[in-house]
Amino acid sequence: MLVALTVFGILLAWIALRKKTLAKATTNRLMQACVFVEFLTLAGLAGLELTDAPLSTWRFVLCVACTLTASGAMFYWLRRMRGCASATAAVFVFSALIVSEVIVYACTLLPPIVEHSFAAALVLLQYPCTLWARSREKAHAIDALTPESDYFSVSGDVLANKKFLSATAIGIACMGAVTGLLRGYPDGPPIPFSPVTRVAYGLLVIVVSAVVIALVLKRLESVMTVGFFILLEAVACLALILFSAFPHSLDIGAVLATTLNALMVGFVWYITIAFMSAGWRDPYYYAMSGWIVWLGSRAVARVALLEIYPLHADTLVLCAVMGSLIVLSTQVVFVQFLGISQVVAHNRAQTIREQAAAAAERRAADAARDTANADGSATKAGEGGTTPQGTLAQGAAKESILARIMGLDQQESLTDMRQATLEHNAQEIGSQFMLSEREIEVLALYARGLTQKRVAEELYISPGTAHAHIKRIYAKTGLHSRQEIIDYMEKYAS
Repeated sequence: MLVALTVFGILLAWIALRKKTLAKATTNRLMQACVFVEFLTLAGLAGLELTDAPLSTWRFVLCVACTLTASGAMFYWLRRMRGCASATAAVFVFSALIVSEVIVYACTLLPPIVEHSFAAALVLLQYPCTLWARSREKAHAIDALTPESDYFSVSGDVLANKKFLSATAIGIACMGAVTGLLRGYPDGPPIPFSPVTRVAYGLLVIVVSAVVIALVLKRLESVMTVGFFILLEAVACLALILFSAFPHSLDIGAVLATTLNALMVGFVWYITIAFMSAGWRDPYYYAMSGWIVWLGSRAVARVALLEIYPLHADTLVLCAVMGSLIVLSTQVVFVQFLGISQVVAHNRAQTIREQAAAAAERRAADAARDTANADGSATKAGEGGTTPQGTLAQGAAKESILARIMGLDQQESLTDMRQATLEHNAQEIGSQFMLSEREIEVLALYARGLTQKRVAEELYISPGTAHAHIKRIYAKTGLHSRQEIIDYMEKYAS
């Protein structure tokens, strides 16, 4: 795993320095290549089972190649979900987790050569699945819930904030380290399952995933933010308790430790889609970053346990370390969620004030037109109206408050210039694709990183109307995500 993550680190640095997104044709070819190579590696592993020689070097090379290509194919499917609503992403990742647990359990019942052959055949099913997915409705076009305090509701400017990314990475890294230590408790080697505990683990993951999906579909707030981190913390703590209560039956505690691992996989998928949707970098950048943080911390913790335990065999110290990491993870993330809640409350109050002020101005202007002559009403309208400079100042002030909460202030002039550039580019795209005036306004706000709900609030329209405008923009332009719109603006409209 560490070798595969090193390769991802090199690719991540290349993408970061390149500062460009991969073209759609390139990602499609990359997906096809990943599936083909993954099939070859699994077929090779099946062939090695026929030989009596150990061939450990070849087995290691094939496993690394399989990890790289399988992850690449996984990133492609996550990329297809960018721009979707929070509920859509949650249903997608946890439904995939449920299906994967069923398949993995079936593979454990097979002999190694049959297991690898069966997995190789399943890998090839991704080819028809990609064709089927292209003919279905795009993920971003599915109308579903996105709570205000969710990762998917935070604007692109906040997601680009280094402190927000750092806090999320620290939370995931700490839980990844806890997962690595739990899976190798107490001395590092993997804990074998009995038939009963293997079934118990699979059923537990399926039940928890189904409950998460049900809660999300019931439109409950904070399921995938505070609620999910509390769930992860509870599972990790219960695993520690079971390891301590049943020291001679470690597979009992391993049920919850492996459940934590599976839930972390689903959560990292979910976070990756959120950052792909709002971030300005290539989607593979966020996918590889999440994979490195999560699996890298888990692998390092596991290797450290293997090296340190023979020198200092003390399970009490190990439990204390894991407990500290759990507390650190939840505290860092919870503080960040409090910051997001403050942003949401501020935006809601600001919107109410702006709507009230706009309504008062409209009433005053209507009264002035009815009671004054043409010159007088023009004078009063000029005195009472809101100038474009005033509007820009309000927007800059809002950005400044948001930046201070998240710890990354920006100069107001830079914000104004960026907004003006986006508005100009939206006008250019509007003239190219015959967009209406309202669609151009929606396009400019959407390209700024505002959610569909915030776009609706800015233009005093319903969220459903904003969603309909964005769908028509996608249909007219042939673009399929916010990132593609921004890329098109930079390449053709500027």
